[in-house]
Amino acid sequence: MKIENVILNDNIQRALGDMGFVEGTQIQQEAIPVILEGKDIVGQSNTGTGKTAAFAIPILEKIDKEIRMPQALVLLPTRELAVQVANEVRKIAKYMDGIKTVAVYGGADIREQIRKLKGGAQIIVGTPGRVIDLIDRRVIKLSEMKITVLDEADEMLKMGFREDIELILSKIDHPVQSLLFSATIPQDMKKIIKKFLKDPVSIKTLREGITAKEVKQSYFLVKHSDKLEALIRLIDTYTPKLTLIFCNTKRAVDQLYDQLIEKGYNCDKIHGDIKQSQRLDTLSKFNKGLTDILIATDVAARGLDIKEVEVVINYEVPLKEDYYVHRIGRTGRAGKEGASFTLASPKEMNKIENIERYTKKSIRKRNIPTVERVNEVKQDKFVRSIVSVIEKGDLGENRLLAGRLLDKGYDAETIIAAMIKKLVKFDLSEGRDLNEKIPERRKRGSLKAYDTDRFHVNLGKNQGIRPGDILGAVAGECGIPGSDIGEIEIFNNYSFFTAAKEHKHRILDRMDGSQIKGMKVVVEMSKEKKSKQSRGKSSKNKSSWRRKKRK
Repeated sequence: MKIENVILNDNIQRALGDMGFVEGTQIQQEAIPVILEGKDIVGQSNTGTGKTAAFAIPILEKIDKEIRMPQALVLLPTRELAVQVANEVRKIAKYMDGIKTVAVYGGADIREQIRKLKGGAQIIVGTPGRVIDLIDRRVIKLSEMKITVLDEADEMLKMGFREDIELILSKIDHPVQSLLFSATIPQDMKKIIKKFLKDPVSIKTLREGITAKEVKQSYFLVKHSDKLEALIRLIDTYTPKLTLIFCNTKRAVDQLYDQLIEKGYNCDKIHGDIKQSQRLDTLSKFNKGLTDILIATDVAARGLDIKEVEVVINYEVPLKEDYYVHRIGRTGRAGKEGASFTLASPKEMNKIENIERYTKKSIRKRNIPTVERVNEVKQDKFVRSIVSVIEKGDLGENRLLAGRLLDKGYDAETIIAAMIKKLVKFDLSEGRDLNEKIPERRKRGSLKAYDTDRFHVNLGKNQGIRPGDILGAVAGECGIPGSDIGEIEIFNNYSFFTAAKEHKHRILDRMDGSQIKGMKVVVEMSKEKKSKQSRGKSSKNKSSWRRKKRK
């Protein structure tokens, strides 16, 4: 791989050649030379632009393989991303003997991770909570640390990991090189940059992901109750090689998966309730083309290496604008053209407008294909497949069977029609027009803030619980945006948090019986309003934290 003014290690170049790298992406061209000079950086870049290699290559150049202790630490928001980044680092280090990379994350056997770390790992890739746990156990030692990386930093803040990030970085008692990669730079992140980075170089390639010309963006306005039928018509009409479908919650993923399987589609699903080993197996099958359709939540798909996707379909409009950017960034990669389809109900039109303002790009409104159009595509595809079989020849004993059918006295056209009826299903109904009219645009500012419910959690300060733990657990388990979670109050043996009323049942269903830091969680509706003590200044036995709502 060519990087201007940089000569890379021969073993790294060899591995990059195996991986198909020819020339560095923009973020790689700009970041790698600066990192090799030893400078801190703040890199703004979206999914699919080559961020991992941008920091992995210089890290591997700097690692001393003779020192069998942690020298680089990469922090990420999810276990899927930790596994993916660790695998990418291993691929680049394929021909570098003596370099060991270990991924550490919650939801997996910590004893196995400890065993691997004690084997002498120089590069650790992990989620903040598990990294803190391993540091406290004195398994991860920081005395030889050279480089720290905060990847998908904005997502970590949204999931409530700010305190964990600051705690980890503050435990390193000597100067290190710090690298931060994020699509956005919110105010909380600026504080982390000011506190922990030294004169960082700013590198910005952000607009690649937002304005990607390779992705043709469209939305279809349909009733919520018609979304399944609309989705099926889109799949049958465009017949993409690989399709990635996004839903906002685990429950929606499960429901859509069951519905598509019942209708005979070759699909699979991935979300936080599915075991890690199964998720990776599912991803492998999808990338190899053994599965045509993959249905996922935003959190589960974050950072996963998904290649060759022709179409991304938003079955539900994403809850946040930047989620939309990450979703459509899964297609149209490496100069290939891709498409994104979003199914929006009339009530979701305000979200489409917000996405257009955020990306500074209009999304084309299109119509769901008619049943007649779907049948036309199916028939053309069927005819092409039959012609292909005829042209290949070698029909063998099938000709004898055809002869037996003709011997029954029916003409060839009647026999062929009967076989088509037996083998192929076409929708012969008239089919409704699923397209809805655009509702009258809402006046800006007319949307009211969410009403909230207050929830009680059975864990508190004495159990080591911090606000970020609750935020991360609720957002991750329930698949809701952090911005829909309000004030979080931590007392000695219990806690409270507020959330938008629309998420009440999902929170009660998903959180009750889940775990935070290995402890069983009991979440109930709060039986009392906010206490006088809570309304006043924070007391000695309580910490209070409030998320700012987007106006």
